[in-house]
Amino acid sequence: MGREKIAIGNAGESVAFTFLKKHGYEIIATNVCTPFGELDIVARCKTCTVFVEVKTRTTSSFGPPYLSVTGRKAQKIIQNALFWLVKHDLYGTDWRIDVVSVRLAPDLSVKDIELFENAIEGDYGGYT
Repeated sequence: MGREKIAIGNAGESVAFTFLKKHGYEIIATNVCTPFGELDIVARCKTCTVFVEVKTRTTSSFGPPYLSVTGRKAQKIIQNALFWLVKHDLYGTDWRIDVVSVRLAPDLSVKDIELFENAIEGDYGGYT
């Protein structure tokens, strides 16, 4: 991944972090590595564990950032979330996956930010 893309991603995650805190989320961890990939943000919102996928773009050529969460990406996020829940002995508790969509200007200032709660639902591979 190029430096510019990394800088855009980091800026988006920083914006999302601040946005989530202002909206009552308690941030537990960021950039969590699992054997299956990475979770951008793990948080608590009331009594629910929330896994937050942050998508950032500086152009609208390919549509809004949240559209880049494909079915394959969603399955990876679910797999990472389930691993984290089991590892932290929270399997069976309330959890969800949110997506924060961040659009930045070329100078990395915020154009807009959207939160999609419970954005990803799907097959939990036998887990319920």
